[in-house]
Amino acid sequence: MPRSPAEQHMENAARAYFANVTKGDVEGILALFADDAQLINPMTGQEGIQGKAALRSFYQRLVSSLVDYHAGPTDIVIEGNKLVAPLRLVGKTADGIPLEMNNLNFWTFDEDGKFKILRIYMDTHPYRQALSQALGGGK
Repeated sequence: MPRSPAEQHMENAARAYFANVTKGDVEGILALFADDAQLINPMTGQEGIQGKAALRSFYQRLVSSLVDYHAGPTDIVIEGNKLVAPLRLVGKTADGIPLEMNNLNFWTFDEDGKFKILRIYMDTHPYRQALSQALGGGK
């Protein structure tokens, strides 16, 4: 069944997000978010971070910590104003440590078609392992 125009807009926004993350285009990422958007993931805690300034800082740190990486959805599921996209990220940390992981991104869109909330579910083990290696802690 073809997607409605609103659903197609949501899918396009999610795909643009992954493309901008892969390119390291922080301004392109931020353009997809509402001004008061919130991002929640295991590294930000349940309160998450809110607003463009906090999002800019988060994404600048994220894209500067990864090299030679690609993030892309393996599926996109839309229901109402919500979109779920499992994703695969493969790359290296800035220190050259390989990183492979699967996450689940869960977006809620506002009435203007912008990301209102992005909740990222992830297995933090690959991040902890890479960080431990980078800090000289072995596995």
